[in-house]
Formats: sequence, C-alpha cells, structure tokens
Amino acid sequence: MAQYPEQYGKGVVRLSQYMYLKSGYYKRLIDYFTDMAVINWTVDLILKDTKINEKTIQSNYYKYVDQVNKFKLENRISDIMKKLFIEDICFGFVTETETDISIYWIDSKYCEIKSIVNGNVYQYAINRSLLTDSYFSTLPLELQELLKESKKTSPNNMVMIPYENSLCLKYNNDFIYPYPALFQIIISILDIDDYKDLAKAKTEADAYKLVCLEIPTNEDGQMSMGDEIITPFTEMTKNVVPASWGVVPTPMKMHLLESKSTASDDSNKVADAVENFYTECGISKALISSASSGSELKYSIKVDSSDIYRIYRMLESWVDLQMKLRGHVYKTYQFEYSILPTTVFDISDYIDTQLKLAQVSAPVKGRMLAANGINTAKLLGNSILENSILGNVFDKWKTLNTSYTQSGNNSDITDKGGRPQKSEDDLSDSGTQTREDDENNKANRDI
Repeated sequence: MAQYPEQYGKGVVRLSQYMYLKSGYYKRLIDYFTDMAVINWTVDLILKDTKINEKTIQSNYYKYVDQVNKFKLENRISDIMKKLFIEDICFGFVTETETDISIYWIDSKYCEIKSIVNGNVYQYAINRSLLTDSYFSTLPLELQELLKESKKTSPNNMVMIPYENSLCLKYNNDFIYPYPALFQIIISILDIDDYKDLAKAKTEADAYKLVCLEIPTNEDGQMSMGDEIITPFTEMTKNVVPASWGVVPTPMKMHLLESKSTASDDSNKVADAVENFYTECGISKALISSASSGSELKYSIKVDSSDIYRIYRMLESWVDLQMKLRGHVYKTYQFEYSILPTTVFDISDYIDTQLKLAQVSAPVKGRMLAANGINTAKLLGNSILENSILGNVFDKWKTLNTSYTQSGNNSDITDKGGRPQKSEDDLSDSGTQTREDDENNKANRDI
C-alpha cells in the first residue's frame, strides 16, 4: 500500500484514520500540528492607481471585512488542519445566509478532486452512486437539492460542486491522489509497538521459574510413588509459589530452572524505536517529551511552523476566490485577506517585531491588534465602541498604582539590578544549567 499509494488512496486514508484512533504517538503528533495553528487575520489595501475615492474605498472596505468575517476561519482552523493531516484532503460544502456561513464536511470516500484554480484551491465532485440513504439525509438541504437536480441534467454519477459552495484544500499538492502527511511514519510507530511486546515478553521470561519435585525410584528405576501421593504435593507447591512459576514432578533431583537473558549488549530497543520515530517525523523529540535546552525547542518549532504557514497561504487563496465570486473586484484597488504568520508558540515574538516597526512609523497597528486576537472586524467595531459609545465610561477610569506608574523611590526594594534575564527559550544547554544551579550568585561560586 505504501509503495503504490496512487492505487490504494482510499485505503491509505482509512489506515491513517485508524491509526489516529488507536495510536497515541500518531494522534499526539497530529494534534501537535493541528493545535499550533491559529488564525489571526487582517485586511490589507493594495492600490493599482493613484486616482482613488477614499469614501468609496472606506465603504467597500467595511463591506469586504463584514463578508470575510462571516467565514469565521479562526473557529474552523482546527477541523481543517485535522482533516489535512489525517486525510491529506478536506472536502467542505459551503452554505451562506445573510448573517452566517456554514461549512459541512463531506466524507472523503465519496469525493474526488477534479480541477484546480487560483493556485491552491481545488474543485471536487461527489460520487452520487456511493451515497447511502442514511448518509444522504444528513447532508445540507442545498447539497441534497443539487444532487437530486443532477439526476435530471446528467446521467453521470460524479456531481461537480460549484466553486462558491466548495472548500477543497490538499496538504500534498504535488499530486491529486490522497497521501496523508505523516503516513510514512506509521511503520516506525508499529516498530515501537513490536519492541514493546518483545520487551514485555522478555521481562515475563526473565521472571519465569520452574520448580522440579524429585520422585524417588526403586532399584529397577520405577517410580515408587503413585499419583495419590504426587498430586497433593504438587498442588501444595503450586499454592505457595508465585503464579508465574511452573511446578512439575520428575524422577530427577529437585532443582530450580530459570529463564534469563545473559546478553551483555541487550540495549533498550523501545527507546531506539522511539528515537527513530522522531527522526523520521523530522521534528524534535523535545516537543512532545523532554527538551535538552530551550533554544533547541525554539528552533525546532520554527521549522514546524513554516509548514503551518503554507496552509495559511492556501486558505488565503480560497478566501480570495470566494470574495471575487461574491463581486468584490475593483479596478483601481483591491483588498487582500491576510493571515498573520503566527502560531500559538511564536505570537509574542511576532508582536515584538511589529512593535519595533511601529516605532519607526510603519503602518502595522492592524497587524499588532490582529496578533492579539483583535481582527479587522473587531478593530472597526471596538474603535467606535470605545471612542464614541463608551468614551465617557473610560474617561472616569483611574490608573492603577504599579511599579510602572511610580517613581524610582517607590520601586520594588527586592530588585537587585543588573541586565534583564534572557528568556528560557533563548538559553543554550550550558546557560540552562547555569540558571538552574544559580552559578551567577557569588555565594555559590567556588572560592
């Protein structure tokens, strides 16, 4: 199956789904990538001509932001990421009302990619002949109507989903057949389970002992005891030895047999298999187990984040297509939906960078607010709310008395001065050890 995924696409997906349910390693790794994604978005303005009408742009900007906000991708990113990492492809059917947009996920076994548009966005079809009555009844009414109408207009069972109703993205966009992102590491995961079973069997074998009870014999070599004597003593011995021990009556002398490994190079195969698992994943073991240093963890996360940013760009392309289909096309300018290159691990670093840009008057206020969870839609609304509607309320607020608002004479007397400490993420191995041992404290230094 792994050698010819193009022939067993649906089987590959089913195996990936099964491993996500049954394997803690596979589930934990997929959840790591899924949970690190966060949609912080803003809407940029790109000018095509210097002759513009600012009032018209402002009016259209509000309409654009209102429409984009209806997609609520920040609430759906977890589902999208999970689909992409488990199944490689997500097939969504989009429905829209005046107030909301809903996305219904279609089971991948009924769907097939048919075409691509706008770089990263695919169009797919549903195989009508595979749908059961029970599954058909769970589909959105709009999709049910589309499938029913297709019977009248086309005898073909493959029903194309219109672009305006389609959300189809693919993680591995180099080919169209499904191939989950982490499918290749399943073999390594199975190796871990095999080595665990072997280690368990070895431990049980090392603990096993066999007690032999000597039965006396006469001069002719015949046993001089019958079953009426041997059996009670055998059962009595079984009752006093551990359950994992064996007891056997024998005419030979009584002795103890043990099964124990004597190999001097008996390495921990389970640990080796786990290490191979992380190596084939291409991620640091520190992410899920223990980190040897904060800097190692930081740079490993940066590498993984680049993969998440690539999916952000796919979503931007999909939103751009949806907005064009809804009539947001202008001659002298255009609006661009932009997802910030951030994950749950690096938002603070991104905000620090934007603050430095703001200090040189760069127009990044919207991006700073978006990184703090205040997207463009909230920004426009909260600006009016705080300045016009609730302005008189905030005017009555008083500044809290803190070290930031007090003079130096009232500062914390426990402050020992010196350079501010580095973040733990930026420390090397030796730096981490120095901080843990408090070696910079003169009292702890060897004299």
